[in-house]
Amino acid sequence: MGVSDEPQQGDLGRSDPVRGDPGRTAPSSLLPLRPALVAALAVPGCRAVYAVTFGLDGDVLAAADGNGFTYLWDMAGGLAATFARPGSRGVIGVAFDPDNELLACADANGRAYLWDLISGDLARTFTARRSRGLNGVAFGLGGELLAAAGGDGRVHLWHVVSGRPAGSFVIPGSPIVYAVSSGPGGRFLAAACGNGWVYLWDMSIHQLAGAFAGPGSQGVNAVAFGPGGALLAAADGNGCTYLWQLSPSAP
Repeated sequence: MGVSDEPQQGDLGRSDPVRGDPGRTAPSSLLPLRPALVAALAVPGCRAVYAVTFGLDGDVLAAADGNGFTYLWDMAGGLAATFARPGSRGVIGVAFDPDNELLACADANGRAYLWDLISGDLARTFTARRSRGLNGVAFGLGGELLAAAGGDGRVHLWHVVSGRPAGSFVIPGSPIVYAVSSGPGGRFLAAACGNGWVYLWDMSIHQLAGAFAGPGSQGVNAVAFGPGGALLAAADGNGCTYLWQLSPSAP
């Protein structure tokens, strides 16, 4: 009997892992992994979760909520902390610093909030004026800099300790930056842009190190470095995820 093209009950509706055809699905029995749901983390009044990230040791999870709250979940004990600022228009991105002591939150109101995870207090507020909102955050240079993806087509930078602006990276021809990600060590920063390109900056010298686009790109929504920084993954609006091999001298 042939396998139906329609997803069967219990299937996940993923692309066929063998053919890589997004128009076909594979029965769950043929998939290499069979995940088991272990928890559903939710808070009353939660509107929509836009981003999640684990702390470096994996025992805490931060979730960015569209209602302006950031929730910190303890993997062993449930909700550990809630962070919020008046005037928030929704938290779109979150990132832990390399020491796991600070949590950065990118807000749709054009501000990035830095929370002290030891005291629970707000450590700093960074404002990207005329940014049209911030879509993501990442720490660079070992936690010395904070980068934020702007709705104005810029990557905004601040010094974490002093709070002073550290300039910005301007994306040529892109109306928006959807996400940022830093490589191991924080020297290189990747930006996912609405013009279909990924830009790679050397943050130690504030210079563009590379730019690349997948064929038929319809805008890049997210980027992530692989372990060791040799690979960069880019999630594209055209339904493809592109993997880029970076040179040995990159991250």
